[in-house]
Amino acid sequence: MKSKIQKGNFAYWPAVVTVMTVMTVLILFTGQWPWEANSYHSYVLQADAWLHGRLDLGQNYKWLELAIYGGKYYVSFPPFPSYVMLPFVWLFGTGVPDHWIAIFSTLIGVVYTWKLCRQLSCSEDQATFYTLFLYLGTGLMFVSINGYVWFIAQNFCFTLSVMSLYYALKERGGVSLTLWACAVGCRPMVAVYVPLLLWILCRQWRVRHPQGRWHEMMLKRWYWCIGAVLIALSYMTLNLLRFGSVIEFGHNYLPEFTRTTTGQFNLSYLVPNVRNLFRLPQSGQTGEALRFPTSDGVAFWLVTPLFLTVMAAWMSEVVRKKKESWFLLIVLPLLALFHVFIIVCHKTLGGWHFGNRYLLDTLPYLFYGMLVWRPKGNWFDRLNVILCAGGAAINLIGMVAVYNSWI
Repeated sequence: MKSKIQKGNFAYWPAVVTVMTVMTVLILFTGQWPWEANSYHSYVLQADAWLHGRLDLGQNYKWLELAIYGGKYYVSFPPFPSYVMLPFVWLFGTGVPDHWIAIFSTLIGVVYTWKLCRQLSCSEDQATFYTLFLYLGTGLMFVSINGYVWFIAQNFCFTLSVMSLYYALKERGGVSLTLWACAVGCRPMVAVYVPLLLWILCRQWRVRHPQGRWHEMMLKRWYWCIGAVLIALSYMTLNLLRFGSVIEFGHNYLPEFTRTTTGQFNLSYLVPNVRNLFRLPQSGQTGEALRFPTSDGVAFWLVTPLFLTVMAAWMSEVVRKKKESWFLLIVLPLLALFHVFIIVCHKTLGGWHFGNRYLLDTLPYLFYGMLVWRPKGNWFDRLNVILCAGGAAINLIGMVAVYNSWI
């Protein structure tokens, strides 16, 4: 009998080992040692407060982004990462090894990205390549090697989003929608992609029920929503108890936003932020290196060439004019553009980072679209080798430079 490895059950190991190797090298060059204490562990502090019977933190931590409401200090971010931290805080107290948890989350995401590629008809080699393109050729590594509060939420959201897409393709709707609800509890704006998940579930359901319609699926599979509804109710209950509103996570009560008349989201931020999505690094004096901004983003296509891959695949599919894919061709770009519209209406495009950190949240869903639309010819894969190499070079070098304060 062939072993499980020979059967391909663990054929994702080259992608996992490659990402682990790159992460190790990045840690060596940046000093982001995973065994060191994390000063930016807001989710751990929040879980610890819950275990001690209080919703606020009980004191101010001036180096963290805390919401101030009713004279009390609260974690201002959506709470799902604190759900994850609860059992670890119960075991370790506030000395939770959250850097290791972040790394483990990344590797789970690598496995599910590879499986997603295989589910969408990629060969094993193609699945490995596109997984590495997604993780090494974009800014994902910057938010993947430590448990800083800003980054671990994106890390969790990314992994949960990929898992949600995979289980939607497997027609496991309850798991998919529950994972999506968990992702929303990390980065609320990914809520916009629920129509995509429902479309995938409906499409997979109709493979076995050719004459069925989407509303029939929803009536017969209503229980798929139970997990997502319960998780959403937990968010709303926490928000209501803390801030008196079911939709308020606390960011509006950050001093950064309470001190301005335009608040957290405003149309006045749109034009400057759109410019930042396209701005190029600045040239220094003769003989100096280019200067990359370390906040509010830089040219998205330069630091995340996977967006160019998505556009090329989309245009290729439009040319082929496959009628059965019209929904995905139209709706997925609209959902992503709506997501980006919300992002550019935010006061900032992200504080200290390299690249365009906020846009990373769109990638699991656009990556899915790319896999569906990609041409079958070798030319497409060969083109992406070049884009992957460029993306990996600029992001990995830029990441080391930023973490070491070289730029």
